[in-house]
Amino acid sequence: LLILTFWLAALLSSGFEVSTAILMEYTSRLAVLLTLYFVVLLVLLPLLRKTISARVCATLWLLPVFVYYGQYMMYRGTVPPLVVLRIPRPLAAILPWLWLSGFLVVLLWQLISHLRFRRMLLKGARPVEDQEVKDLWREEEQLVLLKRPLPLLVSPALSSPLTIGLFGRTMCTVLPQRDYTLDQYQLIFRHELHHVQRMDISTKCFYLFCKALCWFNPLMWIAVRKASADLELSCDEMVAYDAEDDTRREYASLLLETAGDERGFTTCLSASASSLRRRLKGVMVPRERSSGTVALGLTMATLVLCSGLVWVTTVSGSAGELLFSNQEDVTFQSVWVTMDSGSVHSKEPSPAVSQALLDELASLPVTRLSTGSTLPGNDPPRLSSFLHGGAHMQMLELTDGLCSLTTLDGDRQVSILYRVDGPVDWEGLYALIEEGSA
Repeated sequence: LLILTFWLAALLSSGFEVSTAILMEYTSRLAVLLTLYFVVLLVLLPLLRKTISARVCATLWLLPVFVYYGQYMMYRGTVPPLVVLRIPRPLAAILPWLWLSGFLVVLLWQLISHLRFRRMLLKGARPVEDQEVKDLWREEEQLVLLKRPLPLLVSPALSSPLTIGLFGRTMCTVLPQRDYTLDQYQLIFRHELHHVQRMDISTKCFYLFCKALCWFNPLMWIAVRKASADLELSCDEMVAYDAEDDTRREYASLLLETAGDERGFTTCLSASASSLRRRLKGVMVPRERSSGTVALGLTMATLVLCSGLVWVTTVSGSAGELLFSNQEDVTFQSVWVTMDSGSVHSKEPSPAVSQALLDELASLPVTRLSTGSTLPGNDPPRLSSFLHGGAHMQMLELTDGLCSLTTLDGDRQVSILYRVDGPVDWEGLYALIEEGSA
């Protein structure tokens, strides 16, 4: 939703070309940052599972949400990125369309797979008729304070209890066509209702979106599988919390007896055989683990504070090539240079001063970062200038590490943010503008 909102806002304010550029830059950064985060988490996961609660491990997979908002924060930032990943221009012309094709294919495939599974699952489903089971279900619903009753169905096409449906009106819990004891029903209901209470199906939707966004990266597919396993582990942890040994054995027996078939937007009691050993060990041999609150807080803070340190670009070169491509048409209208020692302003500098200034600025190496971003703040050292870049008025902002060029085209303005990859001769610029103002 955030990505779509950014794109629509840019489309209305700056047109299709600019909004498309913003969308591709934004999603490419997200793909890189999501990959980096999940790789680090995959490496640390065995240690984390031993030391902190399963609930916090499951929550750690959701923290890339902060990466999304962090990207917006970077648009207002004044710190240049630490690492810029460069994509060659010929490849850059093909990659966006290749990525977009893969993104749509994976997203649609997952959606269609979910809808087909749901149709197959509910085709022969019917409401549970046993009054004792229905009463137990309502009691457990009240314990987790559900706002609306959830349908409880039984389906012959199912082998393991699960909850399916992304929206409240379409969500339901479905049981396989087999007999359980009331104690077993209670454990099943607690497991599934914990999923519903935590909105874990929405979490699964987020995981699938991450997988579609980074469809080209096999590590992302592994991360999504591990994240889904942690959701189930955390529910096991909550169901078995402070339970007697008999209850733990009963719950472990349930996990062994149910072969899960988890697809689409669902939560399943026993999702896969590969995770059973770890889940059974967690149920039968609970270990003392820290709450993980400190680890969670540190990770959140790190994601926010490090936002914008890694960037992706397809364009780099000199300022003369990227900012002043038609140098013979560039004329400076007014220039301000501000330093700690003072500031100087030159209105309509002479042709000689304008050419010297252009030569100095054009020699700076720069890397294009993002469309639609300007350089905020007024901290020195800083150069600000209005200039004619051919048919349109432009505004140039330059500081150590960053610069932006804003083109004013009627009611619209298009800004591009660059990283400055070399030192700026502030003393020389100050002296040059001081000379032009004399």
